[in-house]
Amino acid sequence: MTAKTCPHCSSPANASYIAQDYNKRLTDESFHYFTCTRCALVFMDPVPGDLGRYYPTDYYEVPKTEAELAETATRLQQWKLDTVLAQAKSGRLLEIGPAYGLFAYLAKRAGFDVTGIEMDARCCAFLRETVGITVVESNDPATAIADLPGFDVIVMWQVIEHFPDPWRVLDAAAARLNPGGVIILDTPNPAAFQFGVLGHRWAHLDAPRHVLLIPVDVMVDHMARNGLDPVMLTASDYSANGFNGFGWAFTFKNFLGDNMVGRAAHLAGRVLAKLLIPIERTGWRGSTYTAVFGKRRQA
Repeated sequence: MTAKTCPHCSSPANASYIAQDYNKRLTDESFHYFTCTRCALVFMDPVPGDLGRYYPTDYYEVPKTEAELAETATRLQQWKLDTVLAQAKSGRLLEIGPAYGLFAYLAKRAGFDVTGIEMDARCCAFLRETVGITVVESNDPATAIADLPGFDVIVMWQVIEHFPDPWRVLDAAAARLNPGGVIILDTPNPAAFQFGVLGHRWAHLDAPRHVLLIPVDVMVDHMARNGLDPVMLTASDYSANGFNGFGWAFTFKNFLGDNMVGRAAHLAGRVLAKLLIPIERTGWRGSTYTAVFGKRRQA
C-alpha cells in the first residue's frame, strides 16, 4: 500500500487499513483504506468498478404486507421522523436511498409529499406499489436529482458513505433544496471510539460497501460552500446509541463466526456496549453521527 491523494482536499493520505468483507462474506478480496493527513477523511482506494455486485439480492428483507411495514417502521424509524418534524412539518421530501421505505412510509403518513431515489429494482417496485411514493430508479442520484423539482427536506440515512463521489451528490442535493429547507443525514463516524479500538474489523467500516467515512468537520465545511449551515450535530442520538451496540456485537460475531461461540460473542458485545455508555455517549465518540443542515434564505 503506497500513499494516495485525498479525493476531497488533494492532500497526501497514508495507508491505514486492509479490510475484507467481514459483514457479508461475499468475496475473499482485500480492500485498502487510507486516511488523509490534513482532513482525516478515510477512503477506499481503489474503489471496485462494479460496487453493485457486493449487494446481494437479499440485501433488503422486503416486508410481506403493509401491516408488517407499518409495525417495523414505527418500531425502528420513528426517531428519524421525529428528527425531521423538529425542522419541518410538511412539504416536499426527498429520500436518497430509501431501500424498501420504512422512513418513507412514516414521512408519507405524516403528510409529506415523498419522492425516493433508489437503485434496487425490487425495492423500487415495493415503494411504488405498497408504500405509494414517487420513485426514481437510479444508481446515480446526483444526475437523478437534477431532473427533479425543489424540495423542502432531503434525507440520507446511512447512505452517503456508499457513494464513491459523495461531494457530487451533496452538491446536487443542495442545488435542489429550497431556501429555508434542510438536508438531514446520518453516517458512520470516523472519530468513533469503536473505530479506534477495532480498526479494520469494525463492522461499520463494512468493506467494500462503505467506500469512505467523512469527518463531521469536513461535512460542515463542504455544506457551508453550498450555502448550508449546521442546525444540529450529534454523535449520541438514538441512531448512534443503537449503532454502538450493533458495532461491538457484530464485530465480535463476524470475527468468531455464525456459530454458538459467535452468538455468545454477539451477546457479549451487547453487554460491553452497556458498560461503555459513559465513554461512547460523551464527546464525539459515537459510532455514527447525525447532521442537520439548513439552507440560507435569500436576502
